Amino acid sequence: MLILSIPYLNNAFLADQVKRTGLEWIEYRLDYNSEYKKFPEKYINLKSIITIRDVSEGGARQINRKEKTEFYKNVIDKFDCLVDYEISQYKDQDILTPNLILSYHDFSEEINIQKLEKAVETSNSKAAKYLKIAVNISSYNELNFIKKIIKKSNKPVIFAAMGKLGKTGRILHKHLGSAGTFVGLKHHTTADSQLTDDEAATLQLKDINEKTSLGGIVGGEQVWQSLGLKFYNTIFKKRNHNAVYLPFFTDNLSDFISWFNSTDFKDRFYGFSVTMPFKKEITKLLDPQDLINHPVNLFLPKSMRTFNSDVEAFLKCIHYLNIKTKNNVLILGSGATAESALMALADYSVFITSRKEHKGKELAVKYSKEFIPINEIDQHDFVTLINCTPLGMNNEDVLTKLRIKLPKKIIDLPYKEKNTLLIKHCIENEINYVDGKMFWKWQAESQLKKFLNELDYLGGNNEKN
Repeated sequence: MLILSIPYLNNAFLADQVKRTGLEWIEYRLDYNSEYKKFPEKYINLKSIITIRDVSEGGARQINRKEKTEFYKNVIDKFDCLVDYEISQYKDQDILTPNLILSYHDFSEEINIQKLEKAVETSNSKAAKYLKIAVNISSYNELNFIKKIIKKSNKPVIFAAMGKLGKTGRILHKHLGSAGTFVGLKHHTTADSQLTDDEAATLQLKDINEKTSLGGIVGGEQVWQSLGLKFYNTIFKKRNHNAVYLPFFTDNLSDFISWFNSTDFKDRFYGFSVTMPFKKEITKLLDPQDLINHPVNLFLPKSMRTFNSDVEAFLKCIHYLNIKTKNNVLILGSGATAESALMALADYSVFITSRKEHKGKELAVKYSKEFIPINEIDQHDFVTLINCTPLGMNNEDVLTKLRIKLPKKIIDLPYKEKNTLLIKHCIENEINYVDGKMFWKWQAESQLKKFLNELDYLGGNNEKN
């Protein structure tokens, strides 16, 4: 049950959005219009939800409770649709009908366990069709608690997670035992942390069920822009795998790993890409005895194995650009990706530089390479430059900024819609290069093979029902 929430801004906006949606269930948020009683009734049917939310309930304006109740009664009588009523304000004499979604909203940063459990008890005693739970989710382990709460409800629950992990909670609603969740319109969402309909389409949210195999990318906020979301989900759909590749944002990897290990649908996970800033941290969490602590960017839960497909992609770069062992290579950066480049270029003439001099020197010592202070780069010539930093994402000119002489070969890892200035220099000067999208594709193809092997291993669990 995927519900598109449309704010009633005006009739023209309404007509346009209803026309373009492919979802059966639509919530009309009438509190966005002071003249909500003039809402065009032709849009209301059995799969409509009429919601008039007061400011205290997270609504757009102050609403007269008596008038709202009368309006609700009228549309229910005419169209047999559903209406949304805040459970704390609902009294049996208000609307004697089962056509209710009783909503529990708590905008506190932490879940009030007693209040939430009381709301479920109250809902269980009412003749409503659904209970809606809208609470802030700030840690993955809170999702386990929500699943237990949902089980206590005697009616289907619509879970509308909010807060830091609100989108994640909505994506996982089926695996948490929820009957449905809400999505919104880009630039016109009606609640905090509401997924947009475009995001829902990319993540194949409509097709997810409790048997869907789960995987995705674990990292910081950038996971929401990952090219993998569209790449893997498109392939899984074409191959008829009941599997999705999802963004798992976290700022606390221990919390994510703890949740992963404790959740009762752990057997549904096929694999995780790992990105900044956790490419090295994850090895320590999975194996505290690991003293080498090499960066990894892929974790397969079934076998508890880790891999580094970035190293494989760098090896393809070496072959593609025909980089010779004796040609000087400059690696710009000191993070996990720079270390992956050093691992691939172990037998090459490599130098490293970075703004974080201490980290750069540590890497140089670890891989027996020479560190060059960033202010001395202009005194050297390099055949190949590998940019393992975000420099270029905001239109910075790496060559000018760092006074680097134009090399003959370039690997520039930042990727965006338009070419970075460094790649533009390559094109203008007919220099061989690998850009961020090419590099990403090479490492993603390596991960895809392992993901598909894991899904095949899961057997019957991965075929669509």
